[in-house]
Amino acid sequence: MKIKNYLLIAALSATVLISCEKEKAEQPPVPILSRTFVDITAKLNEKEVFSVSKLDNKTFQSEWKLDGKVVSTAESYEFTGITAGTYTLVYTATNGVGSFSYTYKINIPVPVIGATPTSSKYISKVFEYAPAPGQHINMANLGSPEQAQKLVGSITNMVSLGGFGGYIIFGFDHSVVNQTGSDLAIYGNPLAPPNPFAEPGIVMVSQDKNGNGLPDDEWFELAGSEYSKPTTIKNYEITYTNPKAAANVAWTDNQGNSGFVNNSAKRVNFYPLFAANQDKITFKGTLLPSTLSTTGLVTNAAFDWGYADSYSAGDDYKTKQYNSFDIS
Repeated sequence: MKIKNYLLIAALSATVLISCEKEKAEQPPVPILSRTFVDITAKLNEKEVFSVSKLDNKTFQSEWKLDGKVVSTAESYEFTGITAGTYTLVYTATNGVGSFSYTYKINIPVPVIGATPTSSKYISKVFEYAPAPGQHINMANLGSPEQAQKLVGSITNMVSLGGFGGYIIFGFDHSVVNQTGSDLAIYGNPLAPPNPFAEPGIVMVSQDKNGNGLPDDEWFELAGSEYSKPTTIKNYEITYTNPKAAANVAWTDNQGNSGFVNNSAKRVNFYPLFAANQDKITFKGTLLPSTLSTTGLVTNAAFDWGYADSYSAGDDYKTKQYNSFDIS
């Protein structure tokens, strides 16, 4: 009987030991994080390393998700932000009985190039000149790529953008900081009342969030006085066809309209001869309502504020001789 008692006690002891070991092994994972700060500020294009280690060699599976997308299943992850913004990085460790998660918020500020004593307040680079057909296009002193480059560092040179959709992209040698009031000035040559003639141009801005110095980031239209009015057409699109001669330039739009850019003098082709496509060219954007009057003297009235080359009362053009813009 004594032997049986000893055997029973030994069996019970072994069962307790095995049970304790099993319970200890089946706890949810508790990884050791290399970085425990939730909010992290990083620099553009610089590597940030995140990793975990195992406590007492416990086994678990790792997963890293960046903005909801799985980017790694290793125990470490290298993050490099290629554009400014806020990113969400979630680490999850999982085993057979549970999981552990930790969320990081990674903020990459927009790179700012500060103004220095040698910085210029004028245009420092023209990236692209893409005018629509018009009477001044292909003229050396008003409608050529060479003339567009003369805007650098100057307020006395001019360039024509042609008809609807024509544009020019330029930049500065420092970041334009958003301050209280106006941040940007654009010179033009509008005529004042009582015989006004404006050629209102919409202004768009882009922030160099990827820090490469090129205009390849998202663009935003600065809202002028007509932005929210029902007479303004958003997502307008027009296509011009090259006549391959000094003749009228045919156009069609996405509103079901068609017509011609009239070339009455027929001395030169109004279609930009330096455009990449010498058959057709398409422009997209916001179409402002027409203020053109052809009764008697031809006039084109200015809008209240928010457009380039517009003698606008809201910009006090009479005093400043330029249109001003708030970039926010």
